[in-house]
Amino acid sequence: MSRRVRVNITVDEALLRQAKKKLDLFGGKLSTLFNAYLSDFVRSMDSEIGEKHEELLSEINELKKRVEKLEKK
Repeated sequence: MSRRVRVNITVDEALLRQAKKKLDLFGGKLSTLFNAYLSDFVRSMDSEIGEKHEELLSEINELKKRVEKLEKK
């Protein structure tokens, strides 16, 4: 398991109260909620970049070919 670090953040007070009430219903912790959110954020960013990676490489290669043709003229 990775090392845990303490992070200080500023959040909306009313939203925090609401979240704590909902977490208390099933014994959840704020740290668990934040870790789940951060994990989901990282996975979604990785998958979005991964999906577009091949498309971006293809476009870059096409642009390189066009530039080479223009430079030969």
